[in-house]
Amino acid sequence: MFDRLSARYLPRAFFRATTDVLAARSAGLAWALFAVAGLAVLDDYGVATDEDWQRSLAMATLDYVLGRNDVLLQHADRAYGVAFEALLAVAERFLGLQDSRAIYLWRHFLTHLCFLSAGLAAAGLAFRLYGSRRLALCAFGLFLLHPRLYAHSFFNSKDIPFLSLFMVALYLLERALRQGTVVAFLLGGAGVGLLTNVRPMGILLFAGALALRACDFVQAPDRATRRQVLRTSGLFVLASALALYATWPYVWNDTARRLGEAFAYLAEAHTLNTYLFKGQSISSAAAPPDYVPTWFAITAPPAALLLGVIGAAVILQRGAARPRALLRNTRLRFGFFLLTCIGLPVLAAILLGTNIYDDWRHMYFLYAPFCLVAVAGLDALLTAARRRWPRGGAVGTYGLAAAGATAALAAMISLHPHQHLYFNLLVNRATPEHLRSRYELEYWQTSYREALGFLLARYPAQPIRVRPVKNLYVNRKMLSAAERRRIVFVGDEYADFHILHYHAPGNAGQMPEEAYAPIVYKHNAYNNTIFTVAAVNLDRVDAAAAAPYRATYRALAAYAPVVRDRFDVYLDERAVSYVRAPCRLSDVRSKFVLHVTPVDPREAAGRSLDNLAFYFHRRGVRFDGQCLATVPLPAYPIRHIQVGQWIGRDDRMIWLADIPLPQDLDAYRAAYRALAAEPPTLRAAFDVYVTDDAVAYAKTPCTAADTQPKFILHVVPSRARALPPARRRLGFDNRDFQFAWQGAHFDGRCLALAALPAYPVARLRVGQFRPGEAPLWSAEIPITRGRGARARCRVPYACPPGG
Repeated sequence: MFDRLSARYLPRAFFRATTDVLAARSAGLAWALFAVAGLAVLDDYGVATDEDWQRSLAMATLDYVLGRNDVLLQHADRAYGVAFEALLAVAERFLGLQDSRAIYLWRHFLTHLCFLSAGLAAAGLAFRLYGSRRLALCAFGLFLLHPRLYAHSFFNSKDIPFLSLFMVALYLLERALRQGTVVAFLLGGAGVGLLTNVRPMGILLFAGALALRACDFVQAPDRATRRQVLRTSGLFVLASALALYATWPYVWNDTARRLGEAFAYLAEAHTLNTYLFKGQSISSAAAPPDYVPTWFAITAPPAALLLGVIGAAVILQRGAARPRALLRNTRLRFGFFLLTCIGLPVLAAILLGTNIYDDWRHMYFLYAPFCLVAVAGLDALLTAARRRWPRGGAVGTYGLAAAGATAALAAMISLHPHQHLYFNLLVNRATPEHLRSRYELEYWQTSYREALGFLLARYPAQPIRVRPVKNLYVNRKMLSAAERRRIVFVGDEYADFHILHYHAPGNAGQMPEEAYAPIVYKHNAYNNTIFTVAAVNLDRVDAAAAAPYRATYRALAAYAPVVRDRFDVYLDERAVSYVRAPCRLSDVRSKFVLHVTPVDPREAAGRSLDNLAFYFHRRGVRFDGQCLATVPLPAYPIRHIQVGQWIGRDDRMIWLADIPLPQDLDAYRAAYRALAAEPPTLRAAFDVYVTDDAVAYAKTPCTAADTQPKFILHVVPSRARALPPARRRLGFDNRDFQFAWQGAHFDGRCLALAALPAYPVARLRVGQFRPGEAPLWSAEIPITRGRGARARCRVPYACPPGG
């Protein structure tokens, strides 16, 4: 089909001549288009978590160089190289930038230009390797059309400059190896020195260049050539060292000691974080062996990933077929060197347990050699296609490459400005909240820029009072001076809005229970929540919504509350209502307690206590300075209700109250009469009866004070294997309980019933205690007869379902 189409519509000679001319100019044109697009979207990207800190290091270094102060010597990260950050700082000082918005826009633009320029280096290197302008243009597209890297190219001034300089250093190194001139090796050495300044991993190219020169020395035909190899290699080493030293002001004085200190510092893992990977929380210093390969595979555009795999296979196959060619200065040797640049860092990270932060951003530089390996794969496909379809094979292959580039571009447009959240089809992107429960997403929190922009646009004529959270401060710096004045950071009590960031690896991606009010804005990526904006100020309720609450409030005011505490609690047959007047926002921040004890646990799916705790915004409204929350009660008969408030993060109870309910006590009276017909198994503060099915605690006379302490019930089995695995270490089954859950007061007496397990029991420990204190009383009851087959359940409300 391709043969017929190309012969009829696009003659081969015309296609070759036209595409060569277009490709020769397209890289420059494409660079210009990308630069214009970058300017157009520059303001859409927020500030990353570390950006402010990196800028402070660069400014401290610049002041140190100018002799203004020695703040650099006390900076926590003084050992880090600042080759690229210093460029940003010099540009900022040269232009006299003072406004924070102008500063960060300029930083983002220069970082993005660095990334775009590395695309030109990729095109130039591909042209030098394959001699094809069209393949050079493909290399340019492969490098730039990586959604995740594209977004990082604005706000990541650490990993993206290293990736970009890695590509430039590869270009200079290949040029030096091809030409063999002094100037080429001086430029190559300077490039590698700058690269090593940005990140110590640049030593990889330094060592690789010397290894390639060693091959050239071995293959040299005469002594003069060997001397030339040694001379240029020495100049390469000298240029690398000088470039590293010149761009690292911290080591200008006391060089030997500070170099040793710096490399020792950089070799340590200063921050150990926990990250989410495949649904598991892992330490940054103990990443599994497949961590980097998995992240690379699931975040690369599919076309680039496929071409890279093909290219790697082709290079390895050709190397195995012609091993001697790997020693000569050939395209194959450089291709094998590119594979080494990919595989060696990954292997080192696995073997050395390198501290890796967030997805694979410390390894973004791997994409520079991988991009060129992908071009080798495309070249191999073109060769095979031309052999199979001499006329149209090239058209079809370039068409498929264009389709892959179009798919990547479409993903970048659809995710904008959050391309750094890109995942490919190798992971499940359809199931809601699935990705966030499996992998790290918006860990640098640049999306706060979008959240602040929404609030400013939605509420244009008033101050925006926001609860301060991490990285909101730096993202406010991206706003204009007038907008910054409208964003006011206040405490929880006075905030109108909470911006909630759904990073949360520690809880496997579950939604945090911090949303105190209805969500007014949400951003999703692949059906995964990235952040939400909650309107905390509950006074903002329209008249129609508040009307039913006002009516309920007036109706309740006619009755006396069953509890008077921080909130008045009203109870009727259908609901529990919490009321407070006057009421401030701080009064409704904490979680509300609502524990319901059923008369018969079988009515509540076997639960002896039904936990109906809630947050105020889900059940209540604050209006006219008053608060009202109403919660429907379950339909089953209720014996007891517990109400209150507590702070979950501190595990601190603010207030707590019990509401005993009138109930049918005939069953308890009958059980008490049946037990009293026989002597108790144990006489203590309570008479204890042990039946085939249950343990009963009985007392006459009995007051509420007698039943306030918690009841002890420890069951020791005849065989330890009968215990659940979590209990085997203790050696007993802990079934302690509160009287309110399993007991009743009647006729001046009290009776509590607790079911026994089905397995044979050796002994029981019973008693009472208050948490944190010694037992008020306790005793052990040996069970002398086996309890294999269970007898008929005779004690009401203590039997399991179906008993």
